[in-house]
Amino acid sequence: LAQAVEAKLGGRLLEIFGSTETCAFASRRTARDELWTLHDGVRLESAAEGTLVAAPWNRQPILLQDHLELHGARQFHVHGRNADLIEVAGKRASLADLTRRVLAIDGVQDAVVFQPGTESVAAIRRVAALVVAPGLTAAQIHDLLAASVDPAFLPRPLLLVDALPRNELGKLPRQALLAALVNPDFQG
Repeated sequence: LAQAVEAKLGGRLLEIFGSTETCAFASRRTARDELWTLHDGVRLESAAEGTLVAAPWNRQPILLQDHLELHGARQFHVHGRNADLIEVAGKRASLADLTRRVLAIDGVQDAVVFQPGTESVAAIRRVAALVVAPGLTAAQIHDLLAASVDPAFLPRPLLLVDALPRNELGKLPRQALLAALVNPDFQG
């Protein structure tokens, strides 16, 4: 999408990374870069709770709830947020990363991976997916996803829908996702 925007508008599309607390501290040219590049003077440090961001404009390092994989001193890859991390069968994954993997499948136009249940932590918790992919079957998507995802995190169910139940802000309310699992024609 970023490549299409750049081609159509004849400019560079830059994506900015940051938070209200840290301000913008990294960017990337989405059409060509997967890794984020830190702005001058910014340092990152991994912590169990997330990532510490030290920047010249902040008095002290600020803890982000994001898990970032550092690549050298100036670049990183985003793996997800603490609230986004799930554990199944003693293994951890990020719902955002699982969704990204589904979206990377050729022919998938939109998708979301989420945990539908509210079971206790001791229970086996599965993930589900709603996918917009005209021309593909759920079995095809499942097989393609299985090549890069641990079997514990393969969505069950994986339902094909015409559109995700986004609200007027483009968000995916949990109640709408759960309703779509019961009735894939539900549009929010």
